[in-house]
Amino acid sequence: MPAAISFERVSKRFRIYHQRHENLKEAVLRRRRGVYEEFYALRDVSFAVEPGSTVGIIGSNGSGKSTALKLVARILHPNGGEVSVDGRVSALLELGTGFHPDYTGRENIFLNGALLGLRRELIRRRLDDIVAFSGMERFIDNPVKTYSSGMYMRLGFAIAVNVDPDVLLVDEVLAVGDADFAQKCYERINRFRTEGKTILLVSHDLAAVRRFCDRTLWIDRGTICADGNANEVTARYLADVEDRQRPAEEKADSAGGGTGGRPIQIARVQLLGEGSQPQYVFEPGDPLRVRISYRCNQPVERPVFGMWIVRSDGVNCYGSNTRTAGPPIARLEGQGSVTVTIPHLNLLEGGYLLSVMIGDEADRETYDLWEYRLEFRVRQQDADPTGLVFMPAKWAVDR
Repeated sequence: MPAAISFERVSKRFRIYHQRHENLKEAVLRRRRGVYEEFYALRDVSFAVEPGSTVGIIGSNGSGKSTALKLVARILHPNGGEVSVDGRVSALLELGTGFHPDYTGRENIFLNGALLGLRRELIRRRLDDIVAFSGMERFIDNPVKTYSSGMYMRLGFAIAVNVDPDVLLVDEVLAVGDADFAQKCYERINRFRTEGKTILLVSHDLAAVRRFCDRTLWIDRGTICADGNANEVTARYLADVEDRQRPAEEKADSAGGGTGGRPIQIARVQLLGEGSQPQYVFEPGDPLRVRISYRCNQPVERPVFGMWIVRSDGVNCYGSNTRTAGPPIARLEGQGSVTVTIPHLNLLEGGYLLSVMIGDEADRETYDLWEYRLEFRVRQQDADPTGLVFMPAKWAVDR
């Protein structure tokens, strides 16, 4: 029986431009090409997915997970090797893929169906099922540019699972919508598994990967680091994440090296919810604590600790530091930790990246910086507001 999905020595590279021409005139006058370097999202990757199996792909941001899905969906084409797929593919990739913002939800259902190669009459027969599954009856004739991220994902998932695919590709789909809709997603994925559909799932939700996947691939820097049982591979991935959070100087010390010369270093960063357990999925309004563990190689006078949050699309959401929000730190030596508490994380649904730093009081020197090192998600359970932040508004009608 042929594999449902097969990668044979597949590579995919992109160009990262450091200097590019603004227009054709500039290119002709300068008579030279833009300055760029080649970045390999995937390099010489080989694996096969058996028909009827559910395979998870895990790894940090930028590791090549989503690129692999786009190659299967034929959105991208490899620079080397061969990708083969047996059967009809339905894909739910990043937010808004395949949607036209000015079309209504109903019109986008027909557009997505056409992109999947379905006849208009077949889409019309399945239209009611798609709308009912999404729970978007009230908004289906509104332009999708008025939808929140949760509404986008609900409609996209409803289309993807109602077109009778042989192969289903899902990228972070388990982060959609409210609890009721998430349960619908779980039930539909389980039904697909019993029907013998092939599922390729990319997710940062390791509990979901362990729950659904027969097998898991861990991709890092464009290559496969591990391939096997979901519990074993996710455990290896978490151990690697913990190891990477150890400072380089600490690793050098354990190997007999030196301290590296920085007066103070970040040793570890933890995202904590209520209590002291690590937490990586939050709801709008949940408390968030960021604990920054440090290590001094010499006494440090008046250091400043800072953190900031960036949405996955690059929007800067929030930042704070001990200089402006206090309390000021007079002197540190040895080891310890500094914790910042946000009583209400009023961000809307989406993926976010956390950065932390330690600098001097005059803002002239950065002692240590962990940029975009931790990632977390916010899931919306109730309403579907739009924008960036969650504000618990209340409406009243005076008669």
